[in-house]
Amino acid sequence: MSEEIKHTEPDFNDEVSGFFDKVDIPYEKSKDEVWNQLAERMEKQPVKSGKIMLNTRMVMALAAVALVLLSVFSVMRFYTETVRAPRGQHLVATLPDGSTVNLNADSKISFHPFWWRFSRTVKFAGEGFFKVQKGKKFEVVSNVGTTVVVGTSFNIYNRGNAYKVTCVTGKVKVISTTREEVILSPDYHAEVDENGNIVVYKKYPVEQAVSWVNNMFVFTSVSLPEVLQEIELQYNIHIIFHPSRDYFYTGFFSRDKQPEEVIDLLAKTFGFTFVKRSDNEYEIIQAAARE
Repeated sequence: MSEEIKHTEPDFNDEVSGFFDKVDIPYEKSKDEVWNQLAERMEKQPVKSGKIMLNTRMVMALAAVALVLLSVFSVMRFYTETVRAPRGQHLVATLPDGSTVNLNADSKISFHPFWWRFSRTVKFAGEGFFKVQKGKKFEVVSNVGTTVVVGTSFNIYNRGNAYKVTCVTGKVKVISTTREEVILSPDYHAEVDENGNIVVYKKYPVEQAVSWVNNMFVFTSVSLPEVLQEIELQYNIHIIFHPSRDYFYTGFFSRDKQPEEVIDLLAKTFGFTFVKRSDNEYEIIQAAARE
């Protein structure tokens, strides 16, 4: 005969009750009180959640990505490239869109190459001849004024407080620091004074304004100290001159000549002479001073 064995699963509540029957409960507490106390302690224990850890990692990853993006943005927005033509030299700066700037001696231009597609803005000082490719608004910012164009060619002279703009092709808007503004057409010339006022000249001799690009320097009734300053910049020399009165010069010279030739030509125009004090220093002497 086979004996049938029946297996019966124990009742959980019976086992829990049996467990508490065998346990010696301290302090005179009931089973329910002990159970509640255990449950309370379990709830107070810190729980390490995989979900929370994952969220923390995600936050850290997002923070790292944000930091990288911020760094990339900072480089794109603020990285600056500067092209400088020192005294005695001319250079050509090519901008990211193919626009070019002929830089006269002692001139510089700065721009943000990685931000160029968003803003075609340059900072400029000295003298330069700009050929701007068509596209978005193009701004040239200087200490005395701002020039705004789309696609055109023009010359800017900005030394000290002097600011002069000559339009060669297209249209040019000149804005002073006082927000006064004018629009120039070809053969128009504008000068901004120290007070922000703009004076416009029509049918201006453009060839004279941009002759320096071809190493020719043309002056029409320009004060002699200004002419000497230009010679100093072109040859990287120093000229000593103490005029007894105001002198104005009309004439021209080629940068292909030696500085001694240019100074001699200029001095003889006024009946002066000159002496060479050192390799790069000259002094113009007035006739009255020699007597």
